[in-house]
Amino acid sequence: MDNRLSLSQYKLANFLACQHRFQLRYLRRLPWPTSPLPERTEQILQYGQEFHQLVERHFLGMKIIPSTIPDERVRQWWQAFTTHSPIQELPTDARFLPETGLTVPLGNHLLYGRFDLLVLGNDEQERPFAHVFDWKTGHLADADELKSRWQTRLYLALLAEGGSAFWPQVGPLAAEQISLTYWYVQEPTAPVTIGCSATEHQANWAELQQIAAQLDQAIAANVWPLTDDWSACRECAYQIYCGRQGAGTAVPELDETEEPDTPNEQLLTPELP
Repeated sequence: MDNRLSLSQYKLANFLACQHRFQLRYLRRLPWPTSPLPERTEQILQYGQEFHQLVERHFLGMKIIPSTIPDERVRQWWQAFTTHSPIQELPTDARFLPETGLTVPLGNHLLYGRFDLLVLGNDEQERPFAHVFDWKTGHLADADELKSRWQTRLYLALLAEGGSAFWPQVGPLAAEQISLTYWYVQEPTAPVTIGCSATEHQANWAELQQIAAQLDQAIAANVWPLTDDWSACRECAYQIYCGRQGAGTAVPELDETEEPDTPNEQLLTPELP
């Protein structure tokens, strides 16, 4: 088995939640032992994917005709986006890169993320900046919860460590030059923007390196313990493999469909010294 893994936000979260789940899902690649998603859940996922595709097409320069959007809910989301776009205050000469991926080395592994929209430009002092936007069609979350999520921590870390992939002539971006905005269709006038400091990035990157080292140890020993937190089992469809069906009804991670397991040829990789 190739011990070099591509670590996404979902893989990090799964490894920390339960190492045995991580092994079953990403190393042994066992399928979800669960029934198909309810029709309503499938529909909600489809709505979210359609909205993300509309925004991607918009930033690729394609014209969006609202009357051609078949679903009324998605049309309303699109109207909210065009009316309350969170990018209106950014420089007009910035580069807008929708659905852009980035990988950087993390110990013996790769850290990977894909941004709904990455905006690159120079601020008023002519300093380069990187601003990520993430479109949310699901449940609202407050700023504290969003800041603690692995998605936030991974995106900020990726750009702090690998932003030179976009500016080879400039070099690494300072942590203070990187920010992330979550925009919710339910609250289009209240986007949540999270910045970063050098101290925060250093602590975040050190924890990521520690997790990568723990993963190396688990691979070397081939020991993948079950979590002691049975509440985590309630959200894990692999509970049937572990004899923990009594934990409750398993619910698959719905967001996983938005992210591939491995990077593809379209991803940018930063230049290494």
